Amino acid sequence: MSTRSLLCLCLVLALPVAVGSAQDDEAAASEEAAPEGPLTTTGRTEASAVVGPRGMTFELRSGARAVIPAGLPTGAGRRINFAEARGRLDAGSVAEGFTRIGSALTFDAALNATSNPITVSIRQPRDPGRDGRRLVLAMEQPTICREGLEPWPGAAGLCAGWELIEARWDAAEQRLVASLTTPGGRRLVFGSVPVAAE
Repeated sequence: MSTRSLLCLCLVLALPVAVGSAQDDEAAASEEAAPEGPLTTTGRTEASAVVGPRGMTFELRSGARAVIPAGLPTGAGRRINFAEARGRLDAGSVAEGFTRIGSALTFDAALNATSNPITVSIRQPRDPGRDGRRLVLAMEQPTICREGLEPWPGAAGLCAGWELIEARWDAAEQRLVASLTTPGGRRLVFGSVPVAAE
C-alpha cells in the first residue's frame, strides 16, 4: 500500500472518532445548559409524583396548578398528590360570608416553604374581585375542636378548621393565584369573603 493510500485510510478511520467526540461535547454542553427548574406531571382530576430537590409542577385538566419550587426540603424524594376534592363542601363552615370560586382541591405537600412559597392557582378568565370583598385561598387544617367543627381524620382531639390565605387575580395569566409557605392542609378552595372577615 502506498504512503498516500495509507494516509487516506488513517484520515477516514479518524473522522468518525472526531465527529463522535464533537457530538459528545455538544451533548454535554446541552445537558449543562438544560434548565434545572421543576419537572411537570399532569392528570385529568389527579396528579401524583415523587418530588425531589428539583421541585414539581402539578397540572390538572381543569387548569388547576400547584408549583413546588426547586430547593425545598423534600428529602431524597416524597410522593405528593394534587387532586380535585370529592364530596360536598359547606361554604358556611369555611368562613362567614365565604363564596366559593372553582372546585375544591386536595394537596398533601406538608413542607416548610417559608424560603420559597409553593403556588396554587386555578384558571380564571375574568377578575372575580368585588368591592368590599377580598380574594382568598381557604386551606383546611387541624385545629382545636369547638362546636360545629368536624373531627380531623386520624387525629384524636383535633378538628377541621380553615385558614384564609390572601389570593390575587393575575390578569396576564388569567389565573387566581395564592402562595403557601406552610402547606399541608387536607382541602384547598379559592373564594372571596367580606373584607372584615378573618
